[in-house]
Amino acid sequence: MQWKRLSYYLLINIIVSVVTTIVVLTIWERTHQNEFDRVVAESVLPTPAPLASATTLEPTLEPTLALISHQVRAGETLSDIALEYDVTVDELLELNGLTDANAIGVGLVVYVPDPNAVKLPDTTEPGTIEAKGRVAIISVLGVGDLATERVVLGDAGGGKNALAGWQLGDEDGNLYTFPQATLYENGQIVVYSRSDVDNPLELFWGASESIWQSGEIVTLYDAAGNIHANYQVP
Repeated sequence: MQWKRLSYYLLINIIVSVVTTIVVLTIWERTHQNEFDRVVAESVLPTPAPLASATTLEPTLEPTLALISHQVRAGETLSDIALEYDVTVDELLELNGLTDANAIGVGLVVYVPDPNAVKLPDTTEPGTIEAKGRVAIISVLGVGDLATERVVLGDAGGGKNALAGWQLGDEDGNLYTFPQATLYENGQIVVYSRSDVDNPLELFWGASESIWQSGEIVTLYDAAGNIHANYQVP
């Protein structure tokens, strides 16, 4: 009789334990399922890439002119923009990677040639001078010989010109910055590639090897960084 009573107690304890375990597991599952789902999702799903802006077009060509942005106004067509900047519609389409001249809307930003920039010559004859302002590149002499290589600058009818901060550059990105120097009316200043002591009429780049090569474009920038003159080395 005593063993029978003990068996009842054991059976009741087992049932209580099973029920308790089921309740605990149910509660745990409900409280942790959301966190489990989040971890799984983050480990499986890739992070979405940021969407690119749809209001600005990137130019698809390497332009010979400097570019500025133009925001399309209400009622404005690509033909209107082309006329404003003295280019063709086809040029604007190609520059901005567009195929349909009508596929523009108010607020869209398109790239157009800067009307104030100077275009570098594509097929300039050797020795050709292109001067936008008061100072011209007259000649480049002694090309390839560091001892005699020099660029000659001359007055282009602008009178006295302060050249401090101006720059002379080649197609490889080499730049010479002018110190305090003045080009007088009808005068000249020579910039040598080699090292020496500057004087009012002669300046020295300080290069360890020759700068210029036959056929490359010499560019003169003013102190604001604007292209002032171009010259192709003979």
